[in-house]
Order: sequence, then C-alpha cells, then structure tokens
Amino acid sequence: MSEMEYKKERPAILMLQDGRYFQGIGFGATKQVSGEIVFTTITGAGYIETLTDPSYHEQIVIMTHPLVGNYGVPPWEKDEDGLIKYFESESITVKGFIVNECCKNPSHYESVKSLNEFLFEEGVPGIEWIDTRALTKILRSEGVQLGLLKVYNQGEEPDIDELKKEVQMIDDPNKKNLAQEVSVKEIRKYLPSNSIGRVVILDLGIKYNTIRSLLLRKIEVYVVPYHYSYKEIMNLEPDGVLISNGPGDPSKYTKPIDVAKELIKNNIPMMGICLGNQVIGLAAGGESYKLKYGHRGGNKTVIDPNTKKCYITSQNHGYCVENFEESGFIETLVNIDDGSNEAIEHETKPILAVQFHPEASPGPLDSLYLFDKFIELMEL
Repeated sequence: MSEMEYKKERPAILMLQDGRYFQGIGFGATKQVSGEIVFTTITGAGYIETLTDPSYHEQIVIMTHPLVGNYGVPPWEKDEDGLIKYFESESITVKGFIVNECCKNPSHYESVKSLNEFLFEEGVPGIEWIDTRALTKILRSEGVQLGLLKVYNQGEEPDIDELKKEVQMIDDPNKKNLAQEVSVKEIRKYLPSNSIGRVVILDLGIKYNTIRSLLLRKIEVYVVPYHYSYKEIMNLEPDGVLISNGPGDPSKYTKPIDVAKELIKNNIPMMGICLGNQVIGLAAGGESYKLKYGHRGGNKTVIDPNTKKCYITSQNHGYCVENFEESGFIETLVNIDDGSNEAIEHETKPILAVQFHPEASPGPLDSLYLFDKFIELMEL
C-alpha cells in the first residue's frame, strides 16, 4: 500500500465548537466522540501514561510532539502489588487522541501492539496528518474549546454541515462530577510487607504511580471512593490522608472539600496532588479559577519564591486556586510561566499539597522528595 493510498484509508474530522475544523486520517476506533479539546507538551515518550491518566477523562487530547507511537504499547500485566504494570489506570481514559503522525510500525522489546491497535481495542478514535501546531496555537491564543472528533469508515464522505450543527449541542463536561465516573467503586487495599504506616487515598482519579510511590516507601495504601466521609476515612485508622488528582472543576466536589476541612481542623497529616491541591485550597477558604489553556506536559518549571530553586515537573490540570492565605496556608511554589499556584503548606499543621505530579513517571524525578516529606509529617 502506498503512502497516498494509506492516507485515503479512513477520513476523520476534528470540529471545533466555533465551526473551524481540521480534516485528517483516522486511526483507532471508527466512531464519533465529543469533549474538551486540550493539548499536552509531553514528548513522544509518555503517550501511554497520558492515554490512561484519569485526569484526562472527557477530554480530546492533542500531542504537540510530531511523531507518536514509536515504541508501541506494552501488555496489560500486573506487578507484584497487583497494579497494572505499565499504565496509570485500567483503561484508556481520554475521549479522543490527536497527533500529527501515528507510528504504525513501533519498535520496542516490551511492545505487543501498535498505538493504532491499542486505541481500536479500547474504542477510542484518533486523528493524524493534521497541523497540530496550528491547532495548538488556536487553543493557546483563544483558550481550550469544546469539540467533536469523528472517524469515518473507508469510502465515507464527511458531512461538514451536519458536524457543525452537532458540535453546537455539546455539553461542557466540567459541569459534571467527573470524579464520580473515574473513582473506585469500593475500597482497595495494597499491603506491602514490613509496612511502617498507612495512608488512605481519597480517589478522585488516582494514578497508579502515586500508589507505587507510597508502596516503595513501605506504606500501606487504602484507596477509597470519592464520596467517603471524614468519619469513614478515620475509621480505617490512617496515619495520613492523600487527596488524589482527577478531572473536572474542583468547585463541584463539595464532599471531598468537606473532608479536607475536617482533616485540617483535626490536624490530620494530609497531602494533595493536582485536583487534591485545589480541593485543599478550597477547604482552606480559597477560590478556584480556570486557566486559559491549562498546564499539561512533562516539562513544566516551578520555582520556590524564597530560595529561587526550580523543579521540572509533570503537570495535567486546567484549574488553579488562589486567596487561601488567611487560613494559615502559605504558597511554597509557583509556576514560572504565569505565576499561578503550584504548592501550598500549612504554617503549623502537617499538611502539604502540590499542583503538579510528583509520582515516579511520566516526567522528571525532581519532586519525588515530596512523598518522603509527607511521610515525615506523619511522624511514623
């Protein structure tokens, strides 16, 4: 099959809600999806983690790196702790995937399938051979947009006028309680040998590498559903509580915010990651706001405003918090690009939270020390 014949295989359309559209070639599943269109600047290494990160739930994700899929997809194997070994969750969580070029012939000793096959099996559509740079520039200048992605069968002719009508009827997923859709349904326990303490994770969309980071430090992990109350959590006798990352608007999560308020009030050691940082900030009396196009990538720099020390971090969020200082919290890290909040700590209580992802991968290892700091706050 020649290159031109391949490019004619399945037409695909990415339609923005304002009526602009991109026409390309479909891969993955043949279907139509809608969601919030966002971009990540993570490199070509990291697409597996991106696809399976629950924080991307209900989003159509653009990879700004030009060639994606080079090392294929590993098998769904479990590690010794019972976690899926190479992924951040048990399935692809993005609604759709946008790349400049999808590699169809990957090369890696752990690869068992191509990216195209992976998305097809998981029922997720993708589009390639579009100008992802031009698309990203639209979102950077105008902000993220809702849109739809449709992959057609071979030989079908896209109906642009119909898609322009349908895209106007898309509901904003951020109006929903998205954490409810990605959280565990019942408690899960991970018990390393010779454990030194116990952490309960309030699951708003946990990534497996967060759990691994605690297990490596000999911490028992109890993952509980998003709706667990303060009393239910404390009945599990934790040494500390972690509020996880996850998708959506933090102001929608009144129950987790109430839990965080009680944890603060009762001086319980607590850590927040990403959405967890926002939940704790709101519990502290702060306010949340939506970023124009979010912080998503594995190369985001944050800085300590006092020491001027920088860290390269992995990030994936569309919201931030501010105005939380009156309740005893201080800002300890800020984003070097726009000055938005990246971390908070309480001046007297054993509580810290970060807006980025300190877990082992994807991204740099600069901030793994935060798990050790959390354990120190528990005074085990």
